[in-house]
Amino acid sequence: MAITGVQRAIDGTLYLGWQLSVASAGFQGLVMLISQGAMALVLWYGATLVLNGHMTSGELTSFLLYTVQIAAAFGFLSGIFVSFAQALGASERVFELMAREPGLPVALPPMGDLTATKDLRKEMPEEKAYLVSTVPRSSLDSCVKLKFEDVHFRYPSRPDDPVLKGISFELQPGSVSALVGPSGGGKSTIVGLIERWYDPEQGRITMNGKNITDLDCQFYRSHISLVSQEPTLFATSIADNIRYGRADASMDEVISAAKVANAHAFISELSEGYETMVGERGVRLSGGQKQRIAIARALLPDPRLLLLDEATSALDAESEHIVQEALDRAIENRTVLVIAHRLSTVRSASTIMVVAKGRLEESGSHDVLLSRPDSMYKKLVERQ
Repeated sequence: MAITGVQRAIDGTLYLGWQLSVASAGFQGLVMLISQGAMALVLWYGATLVLNGHMTSGELTSFLLYTVQIAAAFGFLSGIFVSFAQALGASERVFELMAREPGLPVALPPMGDLTATKDLRKEMPEEKAYLVSTVPRSSLDSCVKLKFEDVHFRYPSRPDDPVLKGISFELQPGSVSALVGPSGGGKSTIVGLIERWYDPEQGRITMNGKNITDLDCQFYRSHISLVSQEPTLFATSIADNIRYGRADASMDEVISAAKVANAHAFISELSEGYETMVGERGVRLSGGQKQRIAIARALLPDPRLLLLDEATSALDAESEHIVQEALDRAIENRTVLVIAHRLSTVRSASTIMVVAKGRLEESGSHDVLLSRPDSMYKKLVERQ
């Protein structure tokens, strides 16, 4: 089935290319036919005038040369017209994309130390009022408290399939909390809502008591970092990949973040150090090395909320140990949410929350959950 689908896509592309070639060749051929036909007509009529003594052969020759030059110019313009038509079609799609209204409300750019105020919101057209944030940019503390309050959510592409069904929990400032549970239970969806890729359809998410939908979106996200299972690296240097966490960071700050992430030692052993090119998607580095660079990038902006989504699940035992050491240092003085299938990585979390089928089934420390005879967490531990 997959091969058939790929072949169908290739055939479709080939057919479109063939249509484009036929149209281009037909248009240019028509232009050349008209120009050459016109020249033949001019030559016949001019020869008639020369034979009748109404024109000299020199005048006819001069006129023919001018005609050739004009015909060549029009032939050149035909090629430009084809390119212009292609560019026009592409530009229409680009402008359509640029003109799209964001599905998620996005705040206006900050003004000084504050975001836009409620007074400015009143001056905005009613249909655009959601674009204005009402919370000061300086209102976040060093450690944040995040709270889900009866959050319901379903993806727009699956409106009949609720993913979260009344989730409520708190991440205490400076604490390490963990989300565990069966696959498809809603753990990664919770991370997506925290990062505000979507907004809840019911309930709310607050940071330090303020609804995150009232915060400037760019400002809010600048205080959150995510380390995922498969880090994304770009085909540039190690230093530049780390700087994606904060573009204006100095080299000393990059090195400092790499040291915390246990990455400085292996980077220093490379022939070009921090200027080493990692290749497309980091193909020149091992999985553990890529993950440590991703951790350094996540730590560079000094986030107040750190999200770890299966950060060590794809690593071998040795790489996992090194990366886990880096994570243990990274979580100091931060509010941390860990998502893991390997329950050994969440034993030390202050609160472990078990999510299944879109609901929070239970929560508590590792020892408390194990002490419950009917605990879902206990069953998950026994399976491992």
